[in-house]
Amino acid sequence: MKQIYGLVQVRALELRDFRRYEHALLEFPTEGVAFVGPNAAGKTSFLEALHKVALLRGFGKEEEMVRWGKRGYRLRVRLSTGTAEVSYEQGKGTRVVWEGEAITPLARWIGRIPVVLLRPGDSEWIEGPAAVRRRWADRLLSQVSSTYLGTLMQYERALAQRNALLGQPDSTPALLDSWEALLVETGPFLQRMRLQLAPLLEDSLRTFYGCFGPEKIHLHYKTTVDPSPEAWRKAWSHLRPKEVHVGRTLIGPHLEDFQVQLGEQPARGYASEGQKKSLLIALKWAELQHLKGQQTFSPLLLLDDVGEKLDKPRLEALGQLTRLAGQTFVTDVEERRVREAFPELPIVRLPLMS
Repeated sequence: MKQIYGLVQVRALELRDFRRYEHALLEFPTEGVAFVGPNAAGKTSFLEALHKVALLRGFGKEEEMVRWGKRGYRLRVRLSTGTAEVSYEQGKGTRVVWEGEAITPLARWIGRIPVVLLRPGDSEWIEGPAAVRRRWADRLLSQVSSTYLGTLMQYERALAQRNALLGQPDSTPALLDSWEALLVETGPFLQRMRLQLAPLLEDSLRTFYGCFGPEKIHLHYKTTVDPSPEAWRKAWSHLRPKEVHVGRTLIGPHLEDFQVQLGEQPARGYASEGQKKSLLIALKWAELQHLKGQQTFSPLLLLDDVGEKLDKPRLEALGQLTRLAGQTFVTDVEERRVREAFPELPIVRLPLMS
């Protein structure tokens, strides 16, 4: 695969049979753009298309992204470094072509276009279940480490196989051994990568959040077992009877969590609405800094309808995120608010879709 070096920017984006768009083609300046229009104007579809191209995931199920009556969609991006096409067809899945070369496996593509996303529902990162924060960390780490992504995929396959065996009445330690050997190889690696991520983000979180309040941010990763093969095997020697009874693996990164504190209190359940908004903006600052520090180019920043419920200080802070982004794409219903927060971004006005 031809390598991508330097600043990656989106010069043009083409949609075919994606969401409600039969066909759309837009060209973008180096700064990015702000999509402005009423609800149901199709603004978010452009951000979702960029996210799908970058991380091979949209904001919903694949079948929801296919235009009604069609079997698939095609997204084509012209970057500052080349041309990529990401397509999906029912029954065949996703396909990526970079400069005429099909990318296989698809995991090789992740991280080529780093991206940071903020959407209205992202308060789930604070109030939602642990799985939300695990998926967040996996997406972030996978963009900077192909080894992490490959190890995660191996771990999930081995975990599924071990859980299937645990659910069988005739399972024995001998049958479990091969999958456990892979789990003790991959699981501790994932744990160590997540443990390293927390303090790396914590400094940036604290610095940026300091613009909003005096509370000191604490971010740490809580494990179910020490990240070593020896600790895993010792835990299994005690837990295996219980695991056989419940039919699932009771230790490992699939059960662990990132914990966030504001001062002495956990953010979950105690943070005010204003603190949550400030924390999420600070989180995106930390993500941008992390990706920029780990890559040779700056990430794309996607901000989807997040300005509506922000006061002036937080809206200005949101605008500061563009300083770390290689290119910014924003959606909003109100042009005045966009011009205040992102004065450098050209406006693309979208009418209500019929």
